[in-house]
Amino acid sequence: MKTDRASGSKNSRAPRPHTFFRETGSTFLSRGTATSLLLLTITGCVVAPESTETSNGSSDNPDLPASQPSEPGDREDVQPIASSTTTATDPGSELQIDVFALERLENNLVRLELGVTNNSSESFSLVDGLSQEGDQNTASHVSLIDSENQKRYLSYDQSNGKCFCSPPVEGSLQAGETVDMWVIYPEPPPELESMTIVTALAPPLLDVPLGYASESIENEGLAEPEILDLTMISDNLEDQTGRTESGDEVSIILSSDVLFETNSATLSPEAEEILEQVATEIDDATSATVNIDGHADNTGNDSINLPLSEERAEAVESTLSELVTRNGISYESEGHGSSDPIADNSSEEGRERNRRVSVTFEK
Repeated sequence: MKTDRASGSKNSRAPRPHTFFRETGSTFLSRGTATSLLLLTITGCVVAPESTETSNGSSDNPDLPASQPSEPGDREDVQPIASSTTTATDPGSELQIDVFALERLENNLVRLELGVTNNSSESFSLVDGLSQEGDQNTASHVSLIDSENQKRYLSYDQSNGKCFCSPPVEGSLQAGETVDMWVIYPEPPPELESMTIVTALAPPLLDVPLGYASESIENEGLAEPEILDLTMISDNLEDQTGRTESGDEVSIILSSDVLFETNSATLSPEAEEILEQVATEIDDATSATVNIDGHADNTGNDSINLPLSEERAEAVESTLSELVTRNGISYESEGHGSSDPIADNSSEEGRERNRRVSVTFEK
């Protein structure tokens, strides 16, 4: 049975400080010391082929880049520069992610090459585990973190909305099978020597060396690069809230362990006072829409995590709609289960941070 609150068992890994990076416009709350900390919300990475020669040319498939790396060669003798195992999939540690290259190309682009290996005895489908909406079975949702300059780099899209990345993986990843993937990003500042690679499947791959490749990949139909600011968050031990502000948006993260009892979507006695403060901020803002997102840790499966996170988001929505006095506001609530962790689910502290409800609105 799912236990949403962390168990009392101790993890052998030493607890990490309450510090994460997150792009502007997102927020989260962690329980811990009341200090302002940079937030590196990182969860995983995925990678593929070794660096290969690239030929320029056009593709008959409009969903693929005009030019792309050739098929990867034999990787048996190629050592990855970074590796991780997943924490947010059914295969768990038997699904391995390897980084084979993170390289600057000659035309102001960066290419990430990943390998995903299924070491379990069952088949596994990547689906949207590494991809953004519309690019299933690709690695389009893998992002790069520049912690020195507090930036997050999203993968390039083409003008048709498809990612500038390797073609989608066909079918499921069979037992013992490895799939190679690549993704293209905007280039960071020339002095940057390493980046952190992030996905929602596994812990972050930290400080991956940023190398060089004497080749280029041309694509005239690229969308504008997306480079997001990372923001500061203040942890408040008293009311267990955290917040970020960027541009015209405010996000407030609330700890589920404070708002709810274990495995429950009924608000605790402490919750109303916290939500009254959130409602006051919404009243003082100009936003006509409030987004409420529920999240869980990974100690259960989707059949438990998804409905629980959705019910908790709806409970917060119901209370806020009664507390907010300003007219003309609509609420949109959604449950995400364990699909968007902001901390390592292998530790008690990480799971505690991942159990949260976020409330986002314009100032």
